[in-house]
Amino acid sequence: MAIKASVKKGFEVTKKSLTVIGILSVFGFVWSFINIYIAPKIQAQAAAPSVKISVLVLIGSLIFILASIFLQAGTLGYVRDKIKQGKSSLVAFTAAGFKYYLRLLAVGIIITLIAMLFILVAALAVAFLKKPGLVIAIPAGLAAIYAVLLMFFAPYIVVVNEEKPIASIKKSAGLVKKNFLRVLGLLGILIAIGFVIGLLAGAILGLLNIAIQGITAQVIYAVISSFLNALLGIFVTASFMNFYLEISNTNTAGA
Repeated sequence: MAIKASVKKGFEVTKKSLTVIGILSVFGFVWSFINIYIAPKIQAQAAAPSVKISVLVLIGSLIFILASIFLQAGTLGYVRDKIKQGKSSLVAFTAAGFKYYLRLLAVGIIITLIAMLFILVAALAVAFLKKPGLVIAIPAGLAAIYAVLLMFFAPYIVVVNEEKPIASIKKSAGLVKKNFLRVLGLLGILIAIGFVIGLLAGAILGLLNIAIQGITAQVIYAVISSFLNALLGIFVTASFMNFYLEISNTNTAGA
């Protein structure tokens, strides 16, 4: 029941979160728009490397990541209030963005480092042992995926339970282990829905390339894809937020 109810709640919250979807869409579009004009320069750099372009790309990527964490924190706080209190606001969105920023940044760094550790083991095994190294690399890769899954609810726990990074990761691991199949089930459903949306976006791009040529088509596609990604982002966040609230026995209210 938790899976079905969570998907339903995801749709309900998404329909009532158009303002936040708009904010996320604008952010996604701005990044896509910048890439439309930077991508050709990056391709040209392959033939003539430029330190200036490399530094700009690095700085731009860092800004994007840091801004994304703020939006993630804000979205989690906004969705939490939508589900638990039945209402939320841009004030709550902004407040959550600032309040949970550093904790979510820390959680992200920890998860990334743990995943990279397993990936590094896999890469070194293949590099030094060649084909026999696959015996180590494959389990290491699977272990990385499993570790990330165990930590999946850490951001939700930070926002819902006001936990610190390490405590949230520990609690997430215990919760995921107890509900592993259900977590995979909900994840599978959401991935399927995302796949359908991806096909829709791909079909739109194909039609645009036929009807319109050049940068204009890319800009229009950026607008559409940014909106779809924002829509999917709210839907997935709300679905998992509701699922977490149910399996953790946290009181909820209708959105």
